[in-house]
Amino acid sequence: NAVPLFPFSLTRFFAAWHALGELVKTNVPSIIWVFEGREHTLCALHRVIHKNLWKSTRLVRVRGQAGGVRRNPINQWAYTQGVSGVAFAAEVVRKRAQIAMPDAQGKVQLYCTATLKEPVLSLQSASQHIAVSRHFALDFNHPTITVVGRFDPVKGHKETLRAASSANFKSYLKPEQWVQLVFIGESQNIAAPDLVQDAIGAIGGSLRQLSDHRWLIESAEKKVRVLIIDERIRDIEVWMRQSSFGLIPSLGSEVICRVAVEFLQQGTPLISSDAGALSEVLSKSCALVFENNNSEKLKEALEKSLVLFNQPEVHLAMRSNAATHGASFGPSGWNNLIGWANTLQPFYSEPKPK
Repeated sequence: NAVPLFPFSLTRFFAAWHALGELVKTNVPSIIWVFEGREHTLCALHRVIHKNLWKSTRLVRVRGQAGGVRRNPINQWAYTQGVSGVAFAAEVVRKRAQIAMPDAQGKVQLYCTATLKEPVLSLQSASQHIAVSRHFALDFNHPTITVVGRFDPVKGHKETLRAASSANFKSYLKPEQWVQLVFIGESQNIAAPDLVQDAIGAIGGSLRQLSDHRWLIESAEKKVRVLIIDERIRDIEVWMRQSSFGLIPSLGSEVICRVAVEFLQQGTPLISSDAGALSEVLSKSCALVFENNNSEKLKEALEKSLVLFNQPEVHLAMRSNAATHGASFGPSGWNNLIGWANTLQPFYSEPKPK
């Protein structure tokens, strides 16, 4: 049963304290993983006071937050003596923590999935159509670049539209081809109708509302389609797999990089900024990485993706490389993390001077 600590109250605190004691006493787990600051502090204090209960149990903090950790004596204690070890979701997260700890007590483990997702369609299978409404189906035979993620300024949707407005796509397209930009997400700090207006302002053309939450903007002059979907898609893996490239135009954050990993596991190469841990996660063999917050570099990456798309053997090789690289973020990552955690001591102690 969940015992939430927030919003904080003495009743919640003592209930969580008691539940934690019963968990350790009854199950005697070899490792307890803690992911949030409040729970981290609670467990660290509990193991100090009830040291006998924790004599066989390791406490490991998993830190994936983008923000830093203030350097002060309390945090220094919480991240060293307060836990057996700390697993960081990326090297950039470890650097932001700014806590001095022995090398053996910390580990960088990039985001991994509990199960490896195989491509839902063969990498060699012909492109298909997906019905978006009764009157429109998206044809993936055209170069299709897809962004998956919440509509939020930090995710770079507007910057993508700005780059697309200045790109010279026609020079890289075959006569029958269109560039298709697909945004799939949910309105948060940007409302979907506002994103629609930004798309119209960027590429011009005509607007068709396909449903209450789906819009299509087409510019015959620029040969660009923008499809905006403000809802969760059940078969999102099919969309990701059939896209020519996934696009991660993020301006910041990005320490877990879950969407990037999911694109890779579907065998879809990426166009990505280097924000956060993205440059750690991606390989040049299956990704075009550009400097974040740089619309000109994003424009160049979009244009280059069309060149690669129209070289079928090269594009297929990138798909194969993406699937292979994506597999490295499967269950083996968890096994490596557990293996490392089992080498830790339940309680941290300063090495004795020689």
